[in-house]
Amino acid sequence: MPSQKNVQLLTETKERVAKSNAIFFADYQTITHKDLEGLRNTLRDAGAEIAISKNNLVNIALQEKSVDAKDQLQGPLAAIFSYQDPVKTAKAIYDFFKPIDPKKIKFGVFEDKLIDAKMVGALASTPPREVLLGKLVGILNSPLTNLVYSLNYTTSKLVYALKAVQEKKGAN
Repeated sequence: MPSQKNVQLLTETKERVAKSNAIFFADYQTITHKDLEGLRNTLRDAGAEIAISKNNLVNIALQEKSVDAKDQLQGPLAAIFSYQDPVKTAKAIYDFFKPIDPKKIKFGVFEDKLIDAKMVGALASTPPREVLLGKLVGILNSPLTNLVYSLNYTTSKLVYALKAVQEKKGAN
């Protein structure tokens, strides 16, 4: 029979997993309390939170999303739940662990699929959503701009030709 405390922790973990759009896991063992508090503040600004839970409880909560991470959930791991922009969260985690040891980032769950540490790094190096949307607008706008210049060039060329004919007839 599970203890009341474990039942409550499982409920909280399930709520976090259900609410999050990405979850990242990192080894927190050699990180000082002061550094961990700094990471908490950084993650709060990125719309995420860090939680240290029992691996078994996290695995049970992940199974509700059809993700089996039992093999990866080994040793002391902190779960970082991203509630807003997963790229921003991945960037915050990567920037935090880069000076310490980037290998402390173990894996993640993104779009209900397991991703390895390399993929977390790739996600962290992705430009922010606003930049990507700006590039998309530029790409979509480019053909229209080229069309306007092409049509304008043809019209301008016709005007210059007519002006040259007028000047030639005016000189005669």
